[in-house]
Amino acid sequence: MKTYIITGATGGLGLSIARWLAKDPGNRIIIAVRDTNRGQAIATELGGNVEVAELNLGSLSCVDTFVESWKGEITGLINNAGVQIVNETRFTQREQLEETFAVNHLAALKLTLGLLPFLKGGRVLFIGSGTHNPKNRTATLFGFRGAKFESVASCAKGLDETGSMRQMGMDRYATSKYLNMVTTIELSRQLQKDQVAFFCLDPGMMAGTGLARTAPRMLQVLWRHVLPWVARILPDTSTPERSGKIAAWIVASKDLEGLSGVVFSFDGNPSRNVWDKVFDSEIGRSVMDDSMELLNTLR
Repeated sequence: MKTYIITGATGGLGLSIARWLAKDPGNRIIIAVRDTNRGQAIATELGGNVEVAELNLGSLSCVDTFVESWKGEITGLINNAGVQIVNETRFTQREQLEETFAVNHLAALKLTLGLLPFLKGGRVLFIGSGTHNPKNRTATLFGFRGAKFESVASCAKGLDETGSMRQMGMDRYATSKYLNMVTTIELSRQLQKDQVAFFCLDPGMMAGTGLARTAPRMLQVLWRHVLPWVARILPDTSTPERSGKIAAWIVASKDLEGLSGVVFSFDGNPSRNVWDKVFDSEIGRSVMDDSMELLNTLR
């Protein structure tokens, strides 16, 4: 069977990806989640080819445990899990890293590198976001200012804490998604001979998902019950079902054999809304080198 690992698959985009991939009985789906009870309920719902594994990306030691216990070839790794925290500044308990950066970027990178020996001939999918681009009109409409990247060290500390708490949370999220996209391109450059393909998906704005769980109550109501209707007339918007189908296609389709380092839009085409800095080789090397140095110091 072809084995696919999906992080954060208890709702939203991750759950949709799991549903699409589980439709093929020849696929074995591992939903790697923090809430294993919720994960087991989803596995029971989706079918016998779906399994649950515990993985808390807020703890790098938990990532190590997952990697050390893994056995068998992997066809696809989908780094879907992500957080957006707009009501406070949170740091991981052990490493004291700002949580958005730690979960969305550093833990995903550590998981990917740890599982590389099992991914020969396989694919890795990171999840980006149009919020990374300061010129994205839909993102700016909702208050995003684009990535505020200066260095990996500044991201680990929570960026320069200026502006409202909500704005800082949005800046941290946009920056972490920028790092996901930069990581995709740089890994494709550095590991092109390792027979592993790296892709990124900009799933579009998907109103109604759990991403706004830390927002004020009124904004949560708007996000879940009003914006899904308004979003239908806005550009750069999608649904978990639509974007999940494309994500499943990226990791499973034979159409993409021989390709790597592509950032896709939710329509299945290479995205035309990627900030040019994502492809800057100097930035890519710096992000990778500094991220690896940070990971090494945290061992």
